[in-house]
Amino acid sequence: MITEFLVHHFSYTVLFIWSILEGEIGLALAGYMSKGGAFEFTKVISIAITGAMIGDTALFITGRVFKERVQVLTQRHERRLEQVTGWFKDNVVWLILFERFIYGTHIPSLLLIGMSGYSFMRFLLLDLLGVSAWAFTFTSLGYYFGESVINIVMLLQHHLSILLLCCVVAIVLFIQKRTGK
Repeated sequence: MITEFLVHHFSYTVLFIWSILEGEIGLALAGYMSKGGAFEFTKVISIAITGAMIGDTALFITGRVFKERVQVLTQRHERRLEQVTGWFKDNVVWLILFERFIYGTHIPSLLLIGMSGYSFMRFLLLDLLGVSAWAFTFTSLGYYFGESVINIVMLLQHHLSILLLCCVVAIVLFIQKRTGK
């Protein structure tokens, strides 16, 4: 009885907060639960889109506001930064549309887009499209494939986190070896 009370009164709030941050597992779980009647499918998608837009906009604005501080930190790597900036300018639309689908790129991508001076209105439009596709995709996967997709997403996120950590360690070791420090 208490579980039903908690789900009924707090689950949409938790989904909203989760969507501000990342939320794939939460969306898949909400999709699964909407099949059983605990959630409304369209309400899940609407709440996820709203939360994700708030989170993405906050990261974009943070990148815009703190642009100068980040540029000071990256001056030592000016040549590499120019290469990344060139790639970024050619692919920014795709990055905005799909950054939520690529684990580990969400926060840095949005900060970079904010720092780049990219049009805020264009960002909002593209982000709305990307976030809508993300919310519909993961909620639908949970609805149609249930626990299986939730387990797969959790497994992928765990292994990608380990892979990203290994890559960071390898890069740091490589840089240290190359600079002789």
